[in-house]
Amino acid sequence: MRAIAAASSLWCALAQFQFEIPAEMFGQMGGGMGGIPAEMFGQMGGGEPAGQGFPDEITHEYNWLKGTEWHWNDWRNVKFHKDGRFEAPDKQCKRGRCRWSASEEDIYVQWGRAGLHTLKASKMKAEKGTRMDGTREDGDECHATYVSTFDKVEDEVNLYEALGVTEEATDREIKKAYRKLSIKYHPDKNQGNEEALKKFNAVRDAYEVLSNEEKKILYDTGGMEAVKEHEKEEAGGGGGADPFSMLFGGGGGGRGRNSKKGQDAQVELGVSLEDMYSGGEVTAQISRRVVCKGCKGKKKTGKCKECNKCPPEVRMVQRQMGPGMVVQQQEQVPSKHRCKEAEAKLDAQIEQGMDSGSEIKFPRMSEQTPGQIPGDIILIVKQKPHKKFKRKGNDLHMDMEITLKEALLGFSKKIEHLDKHEVGRLLLARAFHSFVSTVLLAACTAQNTLNRSPLQRRPPRCPTRL
Repeated sequence: MRAIAAASSLWCALAQFQFEIPAEMFGQMGGGMGGIPAEMFGQMGGGEPAGQGFPDEITHEYNWLKGTEWHWNDWRNVKFHKDGRFEAPDKQCKRGRCRWSASEEDIYVQWGRAGLHTLKASKMKAEKGTRMDGTREDGDECHATYVSTFDKVEDEVNLYEALGVTEEATDREIKKAYRKLSIKYHPDKNQGNEEALKKFNAVRDAYEVLSNEEKKILYDTGGMEAVKEHEKEEAGGGGGADPFSMLFGGGGGGRGRNSKKGQDAQVELGVSLEDMYSGGEVTAQISRRVVCKGCKGKKKTGKCKECNKCPPEVRMVQRQMGPGMVVQQQEQVPSKHRCKEAEAKLDAQIEQGMDSGSEIKFPRMSEQTPGQIPGDIILIVKQKPHKKFKRKGNDLHMDMEITLKEALLGFSKKIEHLDKHEVGRLLLARAFHSFVSTVLLAACTAQNTLNRSPLQRRPPRCPTRL
């Protein structure tokens, strides 16, 4: 029993937990766990203090560093893996406590208890002579020289160029180009031709993204990196689970909404009573923020001249909270993409009989954010006042003014309906006269009832007509 208990205790000591905690929850925890200051975890033998994080992303400019091996400090080799893992002949790294990331001009290495290392590359190429120099968290200098590439990263292909279309190509043009090129480079027609096979695969992969509305928008606003993150999220069930639910038996607790999708926007749409009756098309003009394609990190020239900065983006950073415990926290960072305000025209189809409060949805037409699927525009139908008719449910009501002569002698009129056709002759014969006759007859009957004496055998007769 002692051996089993010791083994169980050892497993617990070596286990590493990685949670995803929203920034607001992290703040409520006082910067630590359960209100305990973060500094206390450093005293417990932890690594990086909670206040010093590094970006949990590797920007496109540093793709050359993925899958490379380097000679560190002239005494051992280390590896930079594609998924952000940092491999070194060290116990901390073997336990999964070492990671790397890169953004702007810096390369970051979180090396277990040794803390954060920040370095700069002498040139942005993985080739002989490339060197990295920097400092550790404690101020000591560190450096590394390029050795080899063990897992080469292919340069990202422009999907529009792969299909031979422009970025403004319609769905129909994209489909037409795909059919043409897939037939041209099909393996059955090019047996033994490796170059044709590569082009066929590139065409197929490009069409797979550009034919899907959500993936196409993600690619336009965030590149293939955003598309892959979206696919990873879909495969994982739509987002991270609640760590506290998993620990304390609260169930899955997954997110109900796709975290890659922006907020929906509701817009009121005034519609005439004529359109509600007959049906038709109503156009709405909206102004929304869009991400400028191909302007990431570029100057305001050419097609990017009218583009300005995009709102800050949300990224994940890793913070070590104690020995073997790493949390992921959301953090806002300046966006490298450019955005602009653009007008959009929405053609809303009004169905016959549609009522106020009905909703018309335009998917993915809300404001754009880099790396996110735009939310929906929801038009709320509201009936405009009508000068003649009032609608109550499915009925139309109309007030009509008539003269005293028409009320006494009767009249006939034609009424123009909402669709311009005339309702048959409206015959109202002596309408007011009939109303007066009914009132006088009722008054006469009531008077006789009140004045009748017990001796009267028969009350005075009221006239049947006036």
